[in-house]
Parts: sequence; structure tokens; C-alpha cells
Amino acid sequence: MNEVLNFDYQTLFKNIPDCYLILLPDYTIADASDLYLKYSMTTKEDLLGKNIFTAFPNNPSDIHANGEQNLKKSLEFVIRNKIPQSMAVQKYDIQKPDGNYEVRYWSPVNSPVLSSTGELLYIIHKVTDVTEFITYNNYKPTSGIDERLRVMEIEIIERAKEIHELNSQLDHKVMERTDHLKRANEIIEQTNATLTVQKKQLQDFCNIISHNLRAPLINMSMLVEMITDNPNEDEKTLLLDKLNKATQNLSDIFNELVESIQIKEDNEIPSDTNDLNHITTKIVESLQGEVKKSNALITFDFSLAPHIYCPSSYIKSILHNLISNSLKYKASDRVPEINIRSISNGDSIIISVSDNGLGIDLKEHQNNLFKIRKVFHSHPDAKGFGLFITKSQIDAMGGKISVESTPNIGTTFYVELKNKTYGNYE
Repeated sequence: MNEVLNFDYQTLFKNIPDCYLILLPDYTIADASDLYLKYSMTTKEDLLGKNIFTAFPNNPSDIHANGEQNLKKSLEFVIRNKIPQSMAVQKYDIQKPDGNYEVRYWSPVNSPVLSSTGELLYIIHKVTDVTEFITYNNYKPTSGIDERLRVMEIEIIERAKEIHELNSQLDHKVMERTDHLKRANEIIEQTNATLTVQKKQLQDFCNIISHNLRAPLINMSMLVEMITDNPNEDEKTLLLDKLNKATQNLSDIFNELVESIQIKEDNEIPSDTNDLNHITTKIVESLQGEVKKSNALITFDFSLAPHIYCPSSYIKSILHNLISNSLKYKASDRVPEINIRSISNGDSIIISVSDNGLGIDLKEHQNNLFKIRKVFHSHPDAKGFGLFITKSQIDAMGGKISVESTPNIGTTFYVELKNKTYGNYE
């Protein structure tokens, strides 16, 4: 049994009674059977390590020679599809040792050798020399039957050549169709990816609308409740004035959100010079219902850096979210105190929003602080969008946000933005 298993495969291949070449995928000749060397009038030293088309070029004196091109097409087919291909009879002249070419006709078959993982390792190029059959010019038919057989044989050879050409054309068309399908699939994948992104953007935008409109609506609801319950006409007049301002601020916020849709379509967010004192005053006015209910004390000082050049809708949204969060997460045992300041830092401006509210346990929540749908307190209005939206807008402007916080003591957010023209945002 061991003797059967221990074949000398090199000797076996060397003496196999057929013409075989072993090619690497780059067409380098790796081995050749003795019969192949005999029929091609070459030696292993002539062939091994050479490209097959360098070793066997077309006959330069035959202007119609196409054996090299046809063989290359067949080998490309085998490499691409990893299946065998039988070729029609080919005229492929062989260069003799004296440099002249000898007319030869071959019947080739090219077969792949694959690894266990389907990787192409070698190509077996088997040929049968059919030159005598094709060039039987001195044949003298002895009967009419012999002549008809001769004509039929030639006809079969010619039809085989035509079939080979048709197969080559079909293979080319299949490749074209495959390329078209591949491109179509790529377009479909790109479209699906775009639709997925657009769906995500739509969801985010709905969340932004929900979050940014909630606080003004709650504020207006509180003011309406105060007006209804207050018998003092003078105070009602003041509250009505605040309600009018809150209504106008709600309209402004809504218009800015609508504008942001157009901005998203145009991929361009215009910048402008923003008066921080004016913006913050309007934000505090829009939150008067909650301010009065909690008796919150809000102070702000922008004397060291009164203006910032950036998208107005972004800076308004950022300040609104941070101030409304300070009111939302106030401590129950003390009056809310919120302080907003700005300072210059080179070509940047740092805006800080400090409060004495519930604070955040940064050891527990640091990694989730600006992620969507992450909340850190059991407040009924906590949805987990405010800080996510805020950081997204700061990132879009090339800025950064940081936080200092101690549970039950308070929180300070620091927003640093470049005080210059930003160009385009996406």
C-alpha cells in the first residue's frame, strides 16, 4: 500500500504520453512533459521560468498568425472563470533551433488547478499535434469516398474554428453584461446607502424639532396657566407681554428649523456676526414661564467677548439647549442660579454656562454624555437629544465642548468656537 502511495510524480509527469505544459497564473512556464519538449523542439532549459508567449511568439513571417492571441484569450477565460476550456484547432508555428519557423497545428485544452480554498495555483496546458492531419497536402485520394471524407474533415476543422470565434465573442458579451450588472448593483448599493443616510437625517431632524420646540411650548403653557390663575390685572398684563415674546420666539425657532432644512439641502450654512447679549436675552425671555415658576436667577456677562462670527441658528440652538438644561435639571432644595460668560482665547471664543443644579456623575456617564438618547436623571422631559444636538452643531463648526460637574453641586459647560468665517458645513 505504501508503495502505491509513494509515487514519483516528477518521473511520472516527465514520461506521460501526452504534450503538457504547467503554467503559473502569470503565464510563467513551471514544467513541461518530455513529449511536449519533443514536439515543440525545445528543452526544459529553454522553457522553465519563461513566459509562454516569450517562449512561443507568433511566426513573424505569417501576417495572419493569431495563435498567440487566441491562446491568451483562452488562458484569461480559465483564470477568470476557473473552469477548463477546449480550443478549436490552432495554427501556431514553432521556431526551430536554426531560427526558422515550422508550420504546426494544435488542438489545445486549458484546465485550472485550484487550491482547497478555490485559489488558482496552476494552469495545465495540454496540446495534441494535428499538423499531419491538417496539412495532408500530398494525400492522393484513392476513391471518391476518400475525397469526400477529406472534404468533410476540412469542413469540420473550419467549423470548429468558427465555433471558437463565436465562443470568444459570447464570452466578451458575457463579460460586458457582467460589468453592466456589477455597475448597476453598485448604483443600487449607493442609492440604498444614500436612502439610509437620508432616513437617519430625517429621524434626527424630527428629534431636533421635537426637542427644540418642547421647551418654548412648555414655557408658553406655564405662562397661560399663570395668566389664568392670577387675579391681578397688572400682573396679567406683564404675563401677556411675556407670552407674546414667547410666542414670537417660538415662531423664530420654527423658522430657523425650516431654514435649516434648506441649509441641509444646499450643504452650506451661512455665518454672521452674532451679539451674544442680544441672543441670550431673547432665549431667557422665551423661557420666562419656567424662570418665574422656579424663581431662577440668570445672569450673563459678555463684556470680554461680546460677538462671535458663526452660523446664527447654531449658536442660538447651543445656548438655548444649555440654558434650558440648567433650568430643567435644577436642584429641588435651592433656587436655580445660572451664569453665562464669554472670554477670548486667541482666535477662539469660549462660552461657559454654569449652574448649581443636580450635576452629572462624570465617572459613570463621561463616555455617554453626548450620545443620542442618553439621559442622566429621571426627569420626565429628559429625552437624550439636547446634548447630542449641541455637540453635533459644535462639531460642524469645528469647535469643541467640555464639561465640569459634581453631583448635587452643579455643572459648567465650556463651548470653544473659532471666531472667524467657517465656509461650508455639512
